[in-house]
Amino acid sequence: MTDAVPTLDDVLDLLAGHEERAHRTLNLVPSENVLSGLAKVPLVLDSYHRYFFNESGAPDRWTFRGAQGLRDIEMKVTIPLLQRLGKASHVSVRPLSGLNGMTLALGTLGGPPGSTVVTIGPGNGGHYATPSVAARLGLRVEFLTGPTPHDIDWEAATVLLRRVRPTLVYVDQSHCLFPVDVAELVRTVRAASPETVVHVDASHWMGFVLGGVHPNPLDLGADSFGGSTHKTFPGPQKAVLLTNDPGIDARIRETQDYLISSHHLAAVISLGIALLEFAEFGPGYAAAILANTKDFAAALSERGLTLAAADRGYTAGHQLWLDTESDGVPAPLASDRLAAAGLVVNYMEGLPGFPGRGVRIGLNEATYHGLSGVDVPELADVFATAVTGTEPPAALAARTAELRRRWAHDGQRSARHDHLTERAREVVATALPLRYRAAASSFVAAR
Repeated sequence: MTDAVPTLDDVLDLLAGHEERAHRTLNLVPSENVLSGLAKVPLVLDSYHRYFFNESGAPDRWTFRGAQGLRDIEMKVTIPLLQRLGKASHVSVRPLSGLNGMTLALGTLGGPPGSTVVTIGPGNGGHYATPSVAARLGLRVEFLTGPTPHDIDWEAATVLLRRVRPTLVYVDQSHCLFPVDVAELVRTVRAASPETVVHVDASHWMGFVLGGVHPNPLDLGADSFGGSTHKTFPGPQKAVLLTNDPGIDARIRETQDYLISSHHLAAVISLGIALLEFAEFGPGYAAAILANTKDFAAALSERGLTLAAADRGYTAGHQLWLDTESDGVPAPLASDRLAAAGLVVNYMEGLPGFPGRGVRIGLNEATYHGLSGVDVPELADVFATAVTGTEPPAALAARTAELRRRWAHDGQRSARHDHLTERAREVVATALPLRYRAAASSFVAAR
């Protein structure tokens, strides 16, 4: 493409090219996942354009009527399924993203300006944005730290909690191979500062929690939990908050009205579809992510790559951290080589315990596409060979594309699947009449 402003044809060419590449590459970024074809449908329909505020369905509260016929999807599908899978009496589906959900949680539970919030220190995987968001809300921040990147010092935590008496402990793991011990955290908080609220941001663990392979933070004593819905959970880029405490729910509802206007109804509907699907396959999918990630870590180690936390089993989730710089390959170069081989990864500074840059990968999306144990050695071969640069990238990219092709044809079809696919195509066709040109022509004629 030239430096000229892209035309509509150019934009469609870029989109088409991206889709073609996406179907022959494999995304291993741990903070991303994909939607099913059905869950994408609401995002191209009229639902994308509409506000929805009338949760009660009261006849006199339809001040915005555009989504009136869609109320039941949010209120009778998305929210009840989140309540069931998340073991929560109260759910908010208003947050637009993980960071927006963090802002809502801090704004609701952090207390008035001048209050103190305790969160996870950067050296233990705390999210980069938490201190800044808290400061912009007028909150002071203190950090939980530990002797290793994967452990919290509970004695030091007790001393800190007794000293600062925070309004909120906000667990915000972003770079995380192992989850914080929420049960021990709650015990520590209740003993040292009983009035403090405990909120767990489970963004990276959401699919494991809703799939039942990791404990639910509410069962472990947390007052609330939440997070984004597009990492280990294969949903839209959105976030949710869950609690069994009616007081906390009331506070969230009061705050969200002033931080979020439109909560993107189409994404809520998409989340509902993803939850309906997840209710059927979620436990198996979550367990498969764990198994694939463990197997892949061992396979990469066998092929000579250096991974973090090898002494403790590499990971308890979907993330793996590679120290390619210790293996003589700078992280940006490793990323470039992997991309040329059809493997998309995430490299960065600031991974706990890394003096330089590390490569962060996840098997959540690969597992959703169809990665199973029999494919792990092949994927590990492609990955390790790409990092070392010992085979032509084109040959490795062909092997990656073959994996994607194989998975696309391995799925079991059913009459129900075919019926739903055909219904989805019919619905989408009604939303794409391509009226742009007719409308543009009429505007030009009017001038």
